Amino acid sequence: MTAVVGDRRGLFRLLDPSTRPSRAELVALARSGMRGVRLTEALDLGALPTRAAAEHLAFLREAAGVGLHVLWRGRFGDLDHRPFRHLDPPRDAEGRALWPVAPAPLLTVRRGPDFALVDDRRGGALSRTYLDDPVEVDLLSDTARSCAAEADLGAAERDAVRRLASLSLFAPVRDAWVALPVRFRYART
Repeated sequence: MTAVVGDRRGLFRLLDPSTRPSRAELVALARSGMRGVRLTEALDLGALPTRAAAEHLAFLREAAGVGLHVLWRGRFGDLDHRPFRHLDPPRDAEGRALWPVAPAPLLTVRRGPDFALVDDRRGGALSRTYLDDPVEVDLLSDTARSCAAEADLGAAERDAVRRLASLSLFAPVRDAWVALPVRFRYART
């Protein structure tokens, strides 16, 4: 992340799509006054390897969690985009977004001492889900575990991911899984 560009809606840092900043780097970028990042190349998620496609979608979620927008050109290809419509959309060559950009995260998760609370506004009205299963809570709140290949998950984690997917809180990306709720924590990594 080197170049800074002016934009009519604020400042965006240019980012090579092959690099993905850590959560700590995203927090530092947000604290510096940047509004977001702009990817320098178009992405076809359907043509990317599974891990790269899943990690890009997790990156969109993490950026939203620290208040950053991601301006990116591309398409989903053969991947189902519907579970990810609460995140920043890809744009076409003319800059038109595939779906409207939400003014604030529509699906968030907050972690308590032994629970997680999910606020879901994707359908318009607020819906709250209280989760107290430790495996489910960890899967939603641990960045390293919230984007994983099916083969890398243990039996308990696979069961928990499937339960969370039935609640529309995880989505498959071929043979990987991506947590959908945004961990909205601006001040902490």
